[in-house]
Amino acid sequence: MFEKVQAVLKKKKVSVHYVEKLNELLRGFVRCSEYNRVYTPYTKKGIQYYNSRCTKECSNNFKNFNFDFIQKKIEGLITNLYFTDEEIEQMDARVGTDIALLEEKRNKGLEQLEKQKKKVREDLAYIRSNKLTLLKTGVYTPESLMEEEAKLNGKLSAFKESEDISDVAMHETMKDIQKLSELVKNVVPYYQFANPKEKEQIARVIFSELYVSENTLEYKVENGFECFENRFQAICDPTGNRTLISSLKSLRPNR
Repeated sequence: MFEKVQAVLKKKKVSVHYVEKLNELLRGFVRCSEYNRVYTPYTKKGIQYYNSRCTKECSNNFKNFNFDFIQKKIEGLITNLYFTDEEIEQMDARVGTDIALLEEKRNKGLEQLEKQKKKVREDLAYIRSNKLTLLKTGVYTPESLMEEEAKLNGKLSAFKESEDISDVAMHETMKDIQKLSELVKNVVPYYQFANPKEKEQIARVIFSELYVSENTLEYKVENGFECFENRFQAICDPTGNRTLISSLKSLRPNR
């Protein structure tokens, strides 16, 4: 009897699965900021809507909105993701001061850095010219000898990277950041007149995630756009400078 009941229940159970995902705008891109539940797109009377079915504990009461609402919010985010002329002037002035401080620091540490490089080179030269002796006497195994040599070469590469942080590198990074800022600035008028599909494409290039909370839209940007979030802190910090350089390099093929 139990098995018969289960068989009947299975026949009545109907699940809908799509062979291919529906090509709806911003599908899987917008989530509830509190419970991370995705807003599901649906069309009603020719208008694109989004709905989220969160748990009862979710305090975000903004469960339903249309595409017009979200695209205007995205436009507002993009408008704030580039540097103003005043901010660029402040950056240029501040970077000039930071370059002077950085150069002074580099000059003070140059002698110490050169001593460290000399010691590493001497250790490498000793290993390369005494490999057989070191292996025969059991000081190193073949594996440990290779590891030690790789470690020393890694130190030399690290020293070279430290030397590459210079005023030229910082100025070049600033140029790239300002170019990217100008590109984002030019996107704004294009976004305003773009069709819905183009607006979605622009949003997905700049943002990795969007979160709705009540009437506000929070976001995470894609790699390379972090400099516009962190503003001066990321730009004028020599350590953060490396991250910006790598992020900008990763963007160049897509320009």
